[in-house]
Amino acid sequence: MIIGINEKLNGLVYQLRIPMPMDPGYVFSYVIRVDNECIMIDAGYPSNDLLEPPLVNRLREIPNCRLGMLFITHMHVDHIGLANELHNNLGLSVAMHRRDYEQVMKMNNRDFFMRDYEELLVYYGVPDTDMELLRSVINGISRRRRFSTVNPDVIINGDEERIDNIHVILTPGHSPGHISIILNEHNVAFTGDLVLPTITTHVGLTPINPGNPLLDYFKSLAKIRSMRPNCLYPGHEGDICNVNGRINELMDHRFSRLCEVLNILRNGALTIFEVARALRWMDNRDYLGLDPMNRYMALTETAALVKYLDYLGIIKAGNDNKYEIVKDVICNPQALIPSDLISP
Repeated sequence: MIIGINEKLNGLVYQLRIPMPMDPGYVFSYVIRVDNECIMIDAGYPSNDLLEPPLVNRLREIPNCRLGMLFITHMHVDHIGLANELHNNLGLSVAMHRRDYEQVMKMNNRDFFMRDYEELLVYYGVPDTDMELLRSVINGISRRRRFSTVNPDVIINGDEERIDNIHVILTPGHSPGHISIILNEHNVAFTGDLVLPTITTHVGLTPINPGNPLLDYFKSLAKIRSMRPNCLYPGHEGDICNVNGRINELMDHRFSRLCEVLNILRNGALTIFEVARALRWMDNRDYLGLDPMNRYMALTETAALVKYLDYLGIIKAGNDNKYEIVKDVICNPQALIPSDLISP
């Protein structure tokens, strides 16, 4: 397997393009010079064919770079995959946020993990015809997790910390413990999957992304925007240097989806599954036209949209887990997005 490498910021940053077997086909890791050593951001997809020799050799090719710390932006398999192997082979200290590490530990207990998911699928109103299909997707997620265990040396606990002169901020939404790394002196940020150039980041309500992930996501986007970075270096696709423009696009997209959910519910109370079926998805496809993984993502994304509207007090669920509108609102950003999160 070939791992590409691209030098950025005059040799301050090296971007590693690491192959993986799922869309979009690769993930970026980064090596950054900080003071007298280097740090790494994200560990790539778990594959022994990638570790020795391709990834280790690529890392050793970077001149005058003694790697010390590996920061994990979030717990997903394409970002955490080779963390333990890099720790064991190169002596890197692994750092990740406590909130994501707690979810990794939860997934290690497969029986509880599957039980929590099945209870949630029942609450979402998934019929028997789809239950087995979605159960197979969740089984696949659980199996992949077994190939990407992690034992962090450093646990990040707060919303904002400095670790060995590295500025780390908590930016949840895509996962509960997603972090971004800020290079203040160069005014750039490494944002994992929080902001991608063209892909819309998945924000789903699941047992391992609990609470109100869409509200978290809005707040994280606003936090990054408030720091006024010149460019973002994400986990996929490419650099983002029109930062405000892209963040505004992402907020507008979520706002549009919230309005679509409200318009669907104006016709009567529905379960989360029924709302997901009524929405249009990738390339304007019907829910039933999606493959199993994208059905799972559509369902959990719908759940996050519904949870957010419930939090605003606009919709509520009855005893049958069907949601109905209890406060009629006009679809505009002021009604659906807190004023401090709307672009100035």
